[in-house]
Amino acid sequence: MNTPEPIHVSKASTAGSGRKRSQEATQAAQAAALKLAYDLGPERVTMEAIASHSGVAKTTLYRRWNSAAAVVMDAFLSELTPRIAYRAGRDVRQTLVFALEDLSHALDEPRRKLLRHMVAAAQSSPVLEQAFWDRWIAPRRRAGIEALEQFGVTAQMGELMLDLLYGAFYYRMLIPYAPITDIWIQKIVDQVS
Repeated sequence: MNTPEPIHVSKASTAGSGRKRSQEATQAAQAAALKLAYDLGPERVTMEAIASHSGVAKTTLYRRWNSAAAVVMDAFLSELTPRIAYRAGRDVRQTLVFALEDLSHALDEPRRKLLRHMVAAAQSSPVLEQAFWDRWIAPRRRAGIEALEQFGVTAQMGELMLDLLYGAFYYRMLIPYAPITDIWIQKIVDQVS
């Protein structure tokens, strides 16, 4: 993954283009944060390192994010979110299979490794733990429950189904004793749906 060149823009050349400059700064910061996280592990990424590698001022970073963990999580999710949005299937089973298969396919080995690092780092970092919950777990749970409610599944039952399925998924991802295959996903969904 290439680190973008630092952004050096004069005020004269950007008059009236604050949104573009803002988007470029966000993209540069996220790209740098993600590269650093892949290279060093997310727990070792700092705002200073992101600023240095992206060419984005620390003050700009702190205006957008409260921690390096938040930048890493946002960067990770910017890459992943379009690929893991819940798709409605024809029934509960197909919707759950789609969700787990899409997640499995989106998490190629470098992303799985980074996610394993983020989960591990979150165990000893309250800031990363909160970023992980706020930006990954809570939104995914809400989206999953909403997807299941379309089929008449209650929120309480939806939460239980998601806990059982994602518990199995993340267990196998975190302790990779066996692969996560589409056939395995279909088998665990059959046990829950």
